[in-house]
Amino acid sequence: MTTFLGRAVILCATLGILFLMTGCGLVGAMANPKVAWALNDPAPMTVVVRRADAAESTAKQVDRLLTATPASPSSDWLKNVGPAPEVAAPDMKALTQDPLYMTSHARVVAAEVWLRTLSDVQSTDGSSPNVLAIVSADLATQYAAITDKEKEIAQLDTQIDAEKQARDAKGVSDADKKSHDKNVDDLKAQKSKKDDEVDPLRKKFLDGCKDAAAKTPADARDAVASALVNLRQAVEDATIADGAAAVRYPFTITGMLDSVKAMVPVFVADIIEEQTGKRPSMQGLQPSVTLAGVTPSIPINGLSKDDLGKISISDLTAQTVIRTKDWVGHAIALLASVSSTKNKLSFEEDTIDALLDGFAKNGWKRIEPVKIPEATDPKVLMATAKVRPHVKPDAPATSPSVGVASAQPASPPTAAPAAAAPPAKGAKAAPAPKAGAKKPTASAPTPSPAPTPGSAAPMRPEDFNP
Repeated sequence: MTTFLGRAVILCATLGILFLMTGCGLVGAMANPKVAWALNDPAPMTVVVRRADAAESTAKQVDRLLTATPASPSSDWLKNVGPAPEVAAPDMKALTQDPLYMTSHARVVAAEVWLRTLSDVQSTDGSSPNVLAIVSADLATQYAAITDKEKEIAQLDTQIDAEKQARDAKGVSDADKKSHDKNVDDLKAQKSKKDDEVDPLRKKFLDGCKDAAAKTPADARDAVASALVNLRQAVEDATIADGAAAVRYPFTITGMLDSVKAMVPVFVADIIEEQTGKRPSMQGLQPSVTLAGVTPSIPINGLSKDDLGKISISDLTAQTVIRTKDWVGHAIALLASVSSTKNKLSFEEDTIDALLDGFAKNGWKRIEPVKIPEATDPKVLMATAKVRPHVKPDAPATSPSVGVASAQPASPPTAAPAAAAPPAKGAKAAPAPKAGAKKPTASAPTPSPAPTPGSAAPMRPEDFNP
């Protein structure tokens, strides 16, 4: 058994290595003492990616509810942001029965429940366009301006990571390495300038939140606060999921091939369900998976005609390869995604805390948030699993409105041209975290029918990207 001192040494070493790789944003995600358990958690890469995606998707749901969901002080949804334990328990029970968790015995993080329950919170009516506007009409505009800047910074971080990946690729000449290093320096200078621009905007905004909240009428104050308290808990749980992904990541990278093999049946079942409405049994599936860089080879055998429906095995294989390749690229570049999510969650945390501090100065009495029950909670053990159908990636018509952090357009940062690197090594493909976070559009010609009751698998984090 690893001693406390041993775990501390491992954590410190990991922090140092990852600081050199990605900077302080990622270290901030790992530094949370509430994620120390992840060091000894048996989560493989499949679960690590889920945790990072759950954190990112929860951040998007919080952003949507703060900035893109109409509200009034009397809106019912403000009271229903936090699920009661008995409401959350069936979702947690379903997650514990997911094959990736059942085989790994990894902990199910609360963020996986939050992203499901928050996606259920919808509203189309309200006297204000969003919660921030109830407090002050100017807050939503300022929030959008800040998230626009932060999206530009995140794009620069992605480009920096891409340049480093290209520089370190096998076969790159010394001259090209120097060119990539110069590009990294140029991009870091642009990022530093953007950081200097956003810091005063953030300070002004947070001060404005406190001042406006301190002047909010009591009925609006109490209604908004009841929602914010639970959104704050969702942010905290997402931060834990994000940090747990960062802590565990270095221990799982060597098991990439095994994780890819575990994900292939998931993608196969997703594709078939999208086109038939029925999730097939994967008991007969016999995929043979190999990796050449980030490109998988996946011969698929063992599925019956009843399993396949009208989809041909060649089409199924082609779509599975696309999704698997995207997942591998996402997994390889996961630390950049973790760092970006950490920054989003930190800003949401600061925003909510500023508003609640202002409400407290205005006479509001602090209340306890709801807590998502753990897998071992008796409520979960006694619950009936709430099985949610898989959502087609090409069917966004009924998706909820996105928040400003997701919808705000960001001007592409000007980057120095990268020196050419051997494309076969995947130097440019790996650092695109968004490619794997959302599955590519399937080529189904018509919408799939409603899922057969009892045939659908629990929804996964990528199904909840608004």
